[in-house]
Amino acid sequence: MNAESKKVQAQCSAEKLYSFACDFRNFQRLLPSQVEDFQTDGDTCSFKVAGFVQLTLQYAERTPYTTVAIAPAQGSNSPLPFRMVMKIEAQDETSCGVLVRAEIEGGNPMMTMMIKPKLRPALDKIAEQIQYYSAGL
Repeated sequence: MNAESKKVQAQCSAEKLYSFACDFRNFQRLLPSQVEDFQTDGDTCSFKVAGFVQLTLQYAERTPYTTVAIAPAQGSNSPLPFRMVMKIEAQDETSCGVLVRAEIEGGNPMMTMMIKPKLRPALDKIAEQIQYYSAGL
């Protein structure tokens, strides 16, 4: 399963956006309202998606200024394997800010059929929140 958000323009540098994304304390602001009981220590986070599942996430990849990926934490009881990836693209020097897109990779076919229709709107919302919060970075 792959699903991706629309690309949005963030009004900050790739370095600032990368730093923002590499701290789960900022992650809560990006999540939809269906998320409850969010907790973090900065490197991992856990929360419940209303009516669905409890998730514990950790950073799976951090490539400076281009990619931040999160995945279920080792030992957590995630109902499916997945990675959520934030891709940051620098623009030419005449443009202000960077382009950013959120993606989900992985999963199994049965879960994909059930949740993929809801993923795109959720990813678009995350991208819009990144765009919104980037103005203050």
